[in-house]
Amino acid sequence: MGLKVVVIGGGIAGTFTAYFLARLGADVTLVTRSVRYPVPSLVLTLSMPNVEDIMLARESLSIYSSLGARLREVTSIDILPEDADLSPLREANVKYEVVKQSSLVHLNYGEMIVKTTDYLIPVNDILRRVQAHLKVIRGDGVVKRVDGGVAIYVNGKALKPDALVLAAGPNNSELASSIGVELPLRRYSCYASLLIAPWSLSRLSVGDYILDWYSRPLWGPIIAAGDGCGPPYSKPPKGYSRRIASLVSMRFGWAIPLYSRSGMCEVSPSGGPVYGRVADGIYVIGGFDGYGSMIGPALARRLAAFIVEGGEVEDNGYRVEKYLGMQPSGECPEERHSWRSALI
Repeated sequence: MGLKVVVIGGGIAGTFTAYFLARLGADVTLVTRSVRYPVPSLVLTLSMPNVEDIMLARESLSIYSSLGARLREVTSIDILPEDADLSPLREANVKYEVVKQSSLVHLNYGEMIVKTTDYLIPVNDILRRVQAHLKVIRGDGVVKRVDGGVAIYVNGKALKPDALVLAAGPNNSELASSIGVELPLRRYSCYASLLIAPWSLSRLSVGDYILDWYSRPLWGPIIAAGDGCGPPYSKPPKGYSRRIASLVSMRFGWAIPLYSRSGMCEVSPSGGPVYGRVADGIYVIGGFDGYGSMIGPALARRLAAFIVEGGEVEDNGYRVEKYLGMQPSGECPEERHSWRSALI
């Protein structure tokens, strides 16, 4: 009988952690609600200011492809100052093009466009495929200390694993605190708007790191765009959609706001994801800032190997052990994968 592991959380990080644990021979149970992302696809980009992030995103892309996922390529344009350091792209062998004049995008003096290729990940389809081969219990797990270990109660059933993985996104800290474990993670609200925009944006993934907004294609001329965040469970401020539409209009001529919404995200002290052991038999993977589609599968593979095979803690910026006892600072985090983190 293999190592008994319970993974709580059926998003990308949790599902792939369970998947790789099972491949390594562990007896895995995935405890999750019926997770369904509100958009058909999430973006995976290789245009980031950190070489390690780029390499992990490339590995995740390979994992998706190995599962037969139908990935859609879209053009990525990042609007940056002309003096931005693009050496991470060169070091990671990312193909890119620098554009300083464009009939499509309004650029100001001293600005440039960096064009790369992004990939739209059909996240709901992938989760359905992977979970079909896992032992899954649908419901909310409650974690308690029992006889020196932990027990997970779900749908009236008690599970007593050898190891517990918290992969529940913004709920990680609450689950951990119920068994006396403090995580170096903080939840916050992330805001976005739906807009009607020029058709050119239906084929683009945009990151404007000067005016500070981003957009992703959804359905035809409808895009998702945003830039903001706030305290946990807060709603977008009044006029948020109009403000985002105004920023899009400054670059692309026009945009019509539809409505805005907020979701819960989670951040670590590094501004990026973390994984590892936080107590005996208790592990966590989280802090993705809503971008688990990019490097979630790659980090899930590493966490699964660490749980099953053990070994030394890797000396990298993703290991949660480095941040134990710390807390993220500021209301709105600077995300590690964002070019803004390199420009400040």
